[in-house]
Amino acid sequence: MSATAVRKKRQTTLPAEVCDPAGIEVGDQIDWRFEEGEIRGRKLIAEVATASTVRPVLYQGFWMMPGEVDVDRLSDALHGAGFQPSIQSV
Repeated sequence: MSATAVRKKRQTTLPAEVCDPAGIEVGDQIDWRFEEGEIRGRKLIAEVATASTVRPVLYQGFWMMPGEVDVDRLSDALHGAGFQPSIQSV
């Protein structure tokens, strides 16, 4: 059993006897709960995001990212407002 003191800002130091077997390292996040008269901490595991290649789509002279806008709704809104795209060379 390892005892630690709670400091002014409710901070404490987790003992190495707890951190090492739990795999807790600097920067890790811990979810704290009070259950059945005990304070319990659980290391949060970050989800690994998978990367995918997304290419922009040219739509009526504008480059857009797929999923960024609903192309049908955009088209209806632009045509309903009388918008006529003009493409200029730079």
